[in-house]
Amino acid sequence: MPEVEEIAKKQAEESGGSFRRTNDMKDAFKDADIVYPKSWAPFGAMEKRTKLYGENDHEGIKALEKVLLEENGKHKDWACTEEMMSLTKDGKALYLHCLPADITGVSCEEGEVDATVFDRYRIPLYKEASYKPYVIAAMIFLSKFKNPVETLKELERKGTDRVQP
Repeated sequence: MPEVEEIAKKQAEESGGSFRRTNDMKDAFKDADIVYPKSWAPFGAMEKRTKLYGENDHEGIKALEKVLLEENGKHKDWACTEEMMSLTKDGKALYLHCLPADITGVSCEEGEVDATVFDRYRIPLYKEASYKPYVIAAMIFLSKFKNPVETLKELERKGTDRVQP
């Protein structure tokens, strides 16, 4: 997603940070302050999955999932292990993940993160995950209204109390 990378580069520059792209996980972890390893499908596969769900193509979804699982099997070394975390800045980078995570020895035999790494960052991970419903609601809101800023201002002007179920 080149447009997302451009935004990341710009924001990193503005904040005094840096951004670069690599396909080498060890290189990515080297001296990192924060790591956010995510080993799901590439964006193109996610677009295809969305299209298949929209078409209610259950057989297509099953076939795509099979292909994606085979592809993931080629990258079992892409795991957030204690060894990988030791490569980060002072070995103390913050580990984040959007969850759910495949945790080695807990939710699966060979996962994307060691149980010891996950447990050490459980509280920040759960805090991060707690924002997900709000992000999803915001995305839905932004997709439904032509002028979301004006819509919010109008709701505020009306001052209507929120209805509680």
